Parts: sequence; C-alpha cells; structure tokens
Amino acid sequence: MRIRIEKIKLSVVLLVALLLLPVSWLPTKAAAPEQAAGKATEPLPELLPTAYPVGEILHYEVTWMGLMAGRLTMEIKELGLNGEIFALDISAETAGLLGAIYPVKDKFRVVVEGKRRLPWQYRVDQHQGNRHNIRITTYDQESGRIVYHRNLDQPRRYQVATPIHNEFSAFYAMRIMPLSREVKVVVPTFADHERHEVPVAVERIETIDSILGRRETMRVKPQLRFVGLYEKAGDPQVWLTNDPYRIPLRIRSKIAIGSLVATLSHYEGPFTP
Repeated sequence: MRIRIEKIKLSVVLLVALLLLPVSWLPTKAAAPEQAAGKATEPLPELLPTAYPVGEILHYEVTWMGLMAGRLTMEIKELGLNGEIFALDISAETAGLLGAIYPVKDKFRVVVEGKRRLPWQYRVDQHQGNRHNIRITTYDQESGRIVYHRNLDQPRRYQVATPIHNEFSAFYAMRIMPLSREVKVVVPTFADHERHEVPVAVERIETIDSILGRRETMRVKPQLRFVGLYEKAGDPQVWLTNDPYRIPLRIRSKIAIGSLVATLSHYEGPFTP
C-alpha cells in the first residue's frame, strides 16, 4: 500500500509535470554529452497577451478515480525589467484522504524571459511529510549549460542544444504554439537528463462543459518518449479552449493505477464569457 501511495502522491504534487512532461529535476546520473540541435516550433507572438497573460491565475481540483486527491494553482507574474522577465508560480497540495495520509505542500517557480518564454531558473520548495527539500536548476539558453543543485549536494551539470524548456515552461509554451490538426508542433524539453523534442498534436475538436460555460476545445496530446519518475500508462491529454486564450480546462493522464484528472475550478484572467 505504501508503494502505491508514494506513486499517487508523486503524481499529484507534480501534476503539471506528470500530465505534460515527466519530472526532470531529480537527476541521478552523469551529464550526457552535448546533443545536436533539432526542431523547435516558434511560438505565435500575437498569442502572448491572451494565452500567456500576466496576472492569469488557474485553480484546479485534482481527482483520482473520482476521488478528491489534490489542488493545483498556477499563476503568471511579471518581474519587471522592461516586460521581458516573468515568473510561473505553481503550488500543489494533496487533499482528501490522500492529504490525511500524506500531507504535501509544494511550491515551484520558473523564471522565463523573452518572447519565447524560455526558462533560466527553476526553484522547487518541497514539503512532503516531515521532509523539506530545495532544488534549483539554472538554464543558460546561449551556451546550453544546465546546472542542478539539490540542498547542499554537489551540483550536477548538463550540456544540451538550445532552445530548451523544462516541464512547466513547456506546458505554458504549448498554449502559444500554432496548434492545428494538420501540423504537429515540437517543444524541446530537458527531461530524464537529456534534451527531447516533444511533438504536440491536436487529436480532435470537442465541446465540453466547464466553469467558463460550454466551450469548444482542442484536445491536445503531447507525445512523450521518455519515462520520468512515475509509471504512466499513456500520453496525457489537455483540453485547451479553441480561441486566442487557450485556457486549459481539463488535464488527464493515466497512471499505473487509474487516472488523474485536473479540472479548472477557478479562473482569473483576460477571458470573459
């Protein structure tokens, strides 16, 4: 039972990472050799004010097999510096029976910059039970150097081709990509100690009910070719509103036991029904 709880707990507290990309901030092996640059889809600048808006706050309720399992909040903040530096602040906590068994409150901050919203720092402040860990990863988008620190451990260094995202910046970058059913976009992402070119495809157009009313959505599937820390049973699915706001109304991923579903429960941003 404890093994099962641990797998569920990891999935909940890193929900966005689980649903879009596996966790890349727990390196355990030596740095990989430098990799050749590949495809990287350019974002659409005209979508930045609507699909990557400063001040947007997304609240989700997370269920596992229909039971309340956690809560997730994601917010975009501007850090000044001529409107070129932004923070993605994410908080996750367990709830319900899982919260009683294993209380978790984690905070993540990804600092991104430029019109491509590429990361240059990623901080994890992790409270799980009686454990507290701090992890910091820095990304040099010019040289391709990635440096990872965990508490007082020796740093680990990686060399990759650029541009490069991490799991959270990739989630947001997906929203400003030229998504369509005819073309797959590619989001280069650092995971499992190396660079992966993650294809993202629109599976179909669906109309679903949400807190924003009945909305037409694009059901998007990132195609993951790496494992990460959990036992996933299939690629995740994200329902984005089919409009310039690209709001993630629902996120679903199958795991070793059942599925996790994050449903938007509260929204603050430029969209008005």
